This record gives sequence, C-alpha cells and structure tokens, in this order.
Amino acid sequence: MASAPFSRILHVDDQPDIRGIVKLALGKIGGYEVCSCGSGEEALAAAPGFAPEILLIDMSMPGMDGMELLAKFREAGIGAPAIFFTARIQPADLERYRAAGAIGTVSKPFDPLKLGRQIAQIWAENLPRSRESAP
Repeated sequence: MASAPFSRILHVDDQPDIRGIVKLALGKIGGYEVCSCGSGEEALAAAPGFAPEILLIDMSMPGMDGMELLAKFREAGIGAPAIFFTARIQPADLERYRAAGAIGTVSKPFDPLKLGRQIAQIWAENLPRSRESAP
C-alpha cells in the first residue's frame, strides 16, 4: 500500500488470534508498519514511541472499551484518526462511534485481504486532502 498517505497503524484487540491476523493482513500483505497491543493500557504505553498515523481499536475489550481508550488517547495528546473494529454496526452504534471521534468503522468478521484497502478508503473519504499530502 505504498500509495496510502500513512504507514503506521496501532491496532488494539484483546484477542490474540485477531491481532495475529490483522498484523499479517496489514503488515505482510498491506505493507504497513503495525504495532499490535492486547489492551488499552498497553496501547497507551506504546503509542508515544510508535507515533501511529491511524488507530484501529476493538470496541469490546475487558477493562477499557474502545470509546474509553480513544478518549484516553486524546487526553494523552495522541490525535491520530481512529477507526473502530467491531461486530456492532447498527446505525445507532455507528452514530455513537462518530460522536466519540472515530472516522469510520471496520466490521467483524472482516476479510484480511481487503483490510488495508478498507482502512485507506476510510481515510480518503473522511480526511481533508491537505492532510493526505502532509509529511
């Protein structure tokens, strides 16, 4: 995905199998640099050093759900666009995610071969062109 305007994705999911599939799909297949974290606390600790350009956050995690984690990222000054990863995609849910600050949603189950393109498409549809050309 060399043409994408971003290269670093921080993925947070409490399920090791999902983390492995996402890392393979986005890293090996998509060509992105991926930091995989198993909890909100782990992600908050990893984010400053990794400097993510996209946050891919599972909504249903024990301890801290996706919306709580996104709020904590913002409190910590991490402003990377967020995409929620969830099986809950009813219109009311999608409105809540947008209101919380997500630029989009990737639904579970997902197609690993299409995941990188989905994220790039969400970015392209939701962020101003001026941001895409930023270094």
